[in-house]
Amino acid sequence: MTAATAYLLDTNVVLHATRQGSPVAAAVEAQFKLSQSPFRPAICEVTVGELWAFAQSHTWGDARRDLLRQTIEKLLVLPISRPAIHRRWAELYSHARANGLAVQHDHNDVWIAATSHVAGFTLLSTDQSAFLPLRGTSWLSVRVLDPKSGVELQ
Repeated sequence: MTAATAYLLDTNVVLHATRQGSPVAAAVEAQFKLSQSPFRPAICEVTVGELWAFAQSHTWGDARRDLLRQTIEKLLVLPISRPAIHRRWAELYSHARANGLAVQHDHNDVWIAATSHVAGFTLLSTDQSAFLPLRGTSWLSVRVLDPKSGVELQ
């Protein structure tokens, strides 16, 4: 029997969950069985702010905002206030900057990655430029998905 994996969802993955009939959300569920996991899927508290900003800047209607609220309520929201997360953020940012990795340009992605790592979760993201270079390293456990299909990239 395979041990269950705890997942932290990147903002882009949660956005698909707010789209009625999203094939990406369906593919994520089919592959990772989040609704059947003994672990509640998590998000970083930074993602909450990103999601609400996206909803506001794209002038979502009441129905979609309500779906977003319901989606967030189903998830475990992890705070970034732990000193271990602050240290990991600094280490990851410094590593990315020294090595020219794209993740250095989005501080929110660094917060999300640091939170996922310190919590011991595997990050699910469609952000190939930020996270593919970190896949298979000790910096982050990450599964990168195709943004159009939701299928994991090999």
